[in-house]
Amino acid sequence: MSHNELQMKNYDIKHIAYHALVGLYFIWLPIFCILLGMSLNASFKSADLQFDRIFLVWILLNFIMGSALFFVIRLFEYKDMLTKIVTYTYISMAIVGIAAIALMLCRM
Repeated sequence: MSHNELQMKNYDIKHIAYHALVGLYFIWLPIFCILLGMSLNASFKSADLQFDRIFLVWILLNFIMGSALFFVIRLFEYKDMLTKIVTYTYISMAIVGIAAIALMLCRM
């Protein structure tokens, strides 16, 4: 194998890994949105604190997973439109997630 073929193969693996991680991020994003919606709905409609505790754990675990995905994607240092979309959606979801966590902690 020549040096150019080896260099191209490494680039392709890195590029495939980047897109696989972005794909996982876009699977995580709607799941996190649905989880936040369910938790806020349960928080406003019921007085059961068991739901708040369960949703708090789920939100924290999902937030940690999404943050890990976001920071690993940022390690690739690509400056394309896809990275900007990931950044803006993560920031907005982080704000909503932290607000939901604060709301649930105030109710407890």
